[in-house]
Amino acid sequence: MPRRAAGGRTSSSMREGQSRPDLPALQGRVGRRQGRVRPVNVPVPPPAQVPARNVQPGLDPFLSLEAPLPRPRRRRLRRLIAMAMTVLVLAFVGLRYFYPYAVEGEVLRPGPLAIELQGPGTLSALIEASVGSRIQARIDTLAVDRNDVVVKGDTLVRLAFDDLRGELDAAEASAHAAERAVSVAQAESDGAVAALEKVRATHERQVTLLARGVASEAGLEDALAARRQAEADLARARRAVEQAEAERAGAAARIGIARSQLDDSVLRAPISGVVVSRLRHVGEVVTPGSEVLHLVDPASLVVTARLDESVIAAVRPGQAAQITFTRAEASIPGHVFRLGREVDAETREFEIDITLDTLPANWALGQRAMARITVATRGPVLTVPTGFLAWRDGRPGIWVANRGRARWQEVTLGDSGIDRVEIRRGLAAGQRILKPGNLYPFMRVRLAGATT
Repeated sequence: MPRRAAGGRTSSSMREGQSRPDLPALQGRVGRRQGRVRPVNVPVPPPAQVPARNVQPGLDPFLSLEAPLPRPRRRRLRRLIAMAMTVLVLAFVGLRYFYPYAVEGEVLRPGPLAIELQGPGTLSALIEASVGSRIQARIDTLAVDRNDVVVKGDTLVRLAFDDLRGELDAAEASAHAAERAVSVAQAESDGAVAALEKVRATHERQVTLLARGVASEAGLEDALAARRQAEADLARARRAVEQAEAERAGAAARIGIARSQLDDSVLRAPISGVVVSRLRHVGEVVTPGSEVLHLVDPASLVVTARLDESVIAAVRPGQAAQITFTRAEASIPGHVFRLGREVDAETREFEIDITLDTLPANWALGQRAMARITVATRGPVLTVPTGFLAWRDGRPGIWVANRGRARWQEVTLGDSGIDRVEIRRGLAAGQRILKPGNLYPFMRVRLAGATT
């Protein structure tokens, strides 16, 4: 039985059953594979009689006339890539876990903790006044402008009062006429009194004469009629006096009104302070109630801050406070002056007024500020900056430097201030704490900016 060659074919069938391939075609194919064309007239030795082996003959003798060239470059490239990857991995590991990075931090020390409350506020004044007109008139003179300092009673604005002067003169003339009318009425009243006394005496005498039988009834009746007429004249004279006096009082009242309107044409400072706003210009017509100037007493300036209603029990008048205005270089000390007694229905916040120990160089009503009120002081306790807290799954923790490597440590928090918080459990004095950032476990670190 013939031996089977590799690939499942028998060597005898390949030697006997198959026809020999076309030699010139194979030579041309091999020549093209090697980059050149062989001549077709090259003699080819007959195939050698070799014992059957576990190989497949056929085209192999012709295809293996020239062995393919080895490819050392590809293997060398692979080795270089492997070496480069190894170097990169080693460099990455070295930089990540062996190169020390400078990290901001501090050494944990016990110290006092100021428990503070913080809330936004605006600058306002307890004493301020609005200067406005009570009459309709044209502005004739403006004596002050913004930022001018005034004293109570100073003339600020003058309104045109030509018509008001005429009204005052007319009222005074009416008052003089009423005074003369009162005098005339009073004189007539005096004459009526004298006439009544005369006719009264005549009537009494007629009664006496009639009783003696000397006078007649007709004379008595005439005397009585004269007396009644005199009494009526006196009553009319007195009513005339009263009417004249009423007209005189009305004229005096008109004089007062005219003078008051004339005085209203001059607007004076109701308080001592600073002019913070001017809303009108010379020549404008103002109506009753319209504001022209706004004054503020600088000594009454306060910061009205808003705090949550949950801390109202901790705030008391007199507590120290620090006020920081927007973009200010330093804070200004102050004290709590009073607490508001209303809570906003939407924000659930209440207001407090904080007086300032000193005023900033430049200020404006409504200026925004941040108020910090110290409600208690505890200590000594372990505290860390609030910016050093690192939370994981809702649990607070601190990055610490343990033998030069970063490690996250879970902690228990206590009371907190504005920028520091108490650590009750999890840390000890002397440990080096790190500010979180691009930290990761086992990172090689060195403390930068440590406080002792």
